[in-house]
Amino acid sequence: MRTTIVGTKLPPTVQRQETTPEIDFKTDEVIIPVKLCNLPPLNAIASQILILTADPDVDMSQLSRVIGADPALAADILFLANSSLFGFPSRMHSLRHAIALLGLDRIKALAMTVAMRGFLGKPSPLIHQCWQHSVACALVCDELSAIFDISSDRAYTAGIMHDIGRLGLLKTYPKEMTPVLAGQHEDTQAILHAEREALHIDHALAGSWLVSNWAFPEDFSEVCKRHHDVPSAADSEILQLVKVACRIADIIGYPAVRCRQQPCYTDATSPLQPRLGRNGVPPEEDLRADVTARLAALQC
Repeated sequence: MRTTIVGTKLPPTVQRQETTPEIDFKTDEVIIPVKLCNLPPLNAIASQILILTADPDVDMSQLSRVIGADPALAADILFLANSSLFGFPSRMHSLRHAIALLGLDRIKALAMTVAMRGFLGKPSPLIHQCWQHSVACALVCDELSAIFDISSDRAYTAGIMHDIGRLGLLKTYPKEMTPVLAGQHEDTQAILHAEREALHIDHALAGSWLVSNWAFPEDFSEVCKRHHDVPSAADSEILQLVKVACRIADIIGYPAVRCRQQPCYTDATSPLQPRLGRNGVPPEEDLRADVTARLAALQC
């Protein structure tokens, strides 16, 4: 029988008493560290954009008004829209212009990127390391999305969200997470074990709980929870894509944590073979160059 992770809120009395000892809260499946329970969600405007753009007939003016309600978010989206990431010959000075030129898919992806950067807060070497992995995974998802007939924005968003649990744990428990992220481990299972030893929870379950608690789409919760599982044809298409993209991001030089055991590019992309046509997957060097160039415009 399938069970779900149930969100836990701190009682008001605990929130008000700063000297109260820290308590972990148990759900049906896992103990959620208290600071993670108190972590604020992603930008509320970005969440509205996710809901709005799920409708293919969304009104452009409505979308522009929603984004414009957060001037900082709007400014960052315009900045990225005018960056080398897209290379338009003339500058875009309004959201409507940017939305018209870039389209819903790109605007949605940019909004999620900006929201994630805001979520990270003040950069540090380890935050930057994890951020690069998340964005590299998102860019690989974008590149390979057509293989699964998944829209590029949905693929990109799932990729950038897949490690939200790791980022959340690093933000709330930097002391405990630093040795895990700064170390070198045998493989991904050893990383998950080290996280559980430090905090009674790994980043996969933490991410699944966060995404569910924030009422994001259920498939994003599954992606967070299972992206380190062995690839399987029985998985949903979005999960299959993120599993492959996560491994490719490591291989092309953007791991969140260093591992001694690393699959080769051919092995990592082998789950895609039943879906491939004549063209196959992009060569490793080409994909590395493309991700590196696009990542440069999205650095936090």
